[in-house]
Amino acid sequence: MKTKSILYAIMSLLLSTFWAESAAKNPYYYFRTLDIKDGLSHNTVNTILQDRQGFMWFGTKDGLNQYDGLVFRTFQKENSSLGNNFITALHEDAEGNIWVGTDTGVYIYNPRLEKFTPFDIPIEGTGETISRTITWID
Repeated sequence: MKTKSILYAIMSLLLSTFWAESAAKNPYYYFRTLDIKDGLSHNTVNTILQDRQGFMWFGTKDGLNQYDGLVFRTFQKENSSLGNNFITALHEDAEGNIWVGTDTGVYIYNPRLEKFTPFDIPIEGTGETISRTITWID
């Protein structure tokens, strides 16, 4: 009888060890949908970026949204130096600036100054700059 009890204890210990190891390899993920009810400027998100500070950036049809995990901060043409609300591409450079591709060109957001600056892309030999939709920044 004592041998059976010891055997059951050992088996229980081994099974719980395997179960704990298995649970550690398959962590539980929690997903939450964010939309205009949460403060997102538009439900159509064209591009997403997580910066080195941990902020999530969402480029939508109606502005750029910075999310800190609790609230959104929205940048739009009307309330910032961003030149267009239709955001198509995002990229963070080595200095921590956020490059924002829009329907009418590129803007660089400096988080220290909290300011957008247009980035003019010259068309060689014409004296003009690209002012069209930017679909990718790398």
